[in-house]
Amino acid sequence: MPFPIPLGLVAPMPVLSSEDYKDLQEKIGYHFKNIQNLETALTHRSYKDSRKNYELLEFLGDSIVNFLVVDFLVENFPDHKEGVLASMKAYLISEEFLSSIAEELGLDKYVKISGNRKFVSSSVLADLFEALLGAIYIDSERDMNFLRQLFFEKYGNRMREVVEKGLYKRDYKTLLQELTQGKWKDRPVYRVVSVVGKEHEKVFEVECSIREHRAIGKGRSKKEAQQEAAKKVYEMLQNT
Repeated sequence: MPFPIPLGLVAPMPVLSSEDYKDLQEKIGYHFKNIQNLETALTHRSYKDSRKNYELLEFLGDSIVNFLVVDFLVENFPDHKEGVLASMKAYLISEEFLSSIAEELGLDKYVKISGNRKFVSSSVLADLFEALLGAIYIDSERDMNFLRQLFFEKYGNRMREVVEKGLYKRDYKTLLQELTQGKWKDRPVYRVVSVVGKEHEKVFEVECSIREHRAIGKGRSKKEAQQEAAKKVYEMLQNT
């Protein structure tokens, strides 16, 4: 599918200022020189005035994420075999991981998209984060060293945690669903128990339940909390 407008060309859109995105830019850790780069990164092709949307920036950001994740893994885990590094990379560039970051940033609150923004899919959230990285790259005059430093400072500890805890190895929500469907032809239910902390430091507690089995998981996003809760119930059933 051809992209509508080459990078660098500005399509007419409502004039916004940095103040409209002040809180978001604080969370990102970057203040845009040209705020329209950020606005474009947050505009879905379904939006009524989508002559300039995030598709091209997402295409660019996808490659940037791949490079930054591989660079991080090679620098921090040089003794791991290539196959193991590939598994780590697959998770760290996955829709699940990227959408959890986008959710934490609250990109769903800023995206211009048709329909109800309360139900922005994880796929769109992941695309938004990739588009955001593409936008920062363009806005910083293609300063990859700066973007690399920003990405590592913001998400390096999280990526290290994923590796050290082995979170990249298994998708426990999928494993649990396969187990319960095979056992009872039933699916687990997830329920948010609590959300505490400031907007950019939230901790979610989610309960996973299936029949009489239940457990609570914690995480910096609903998805992380769901995975931890699912892991506990999965291991509970495996030991029953």
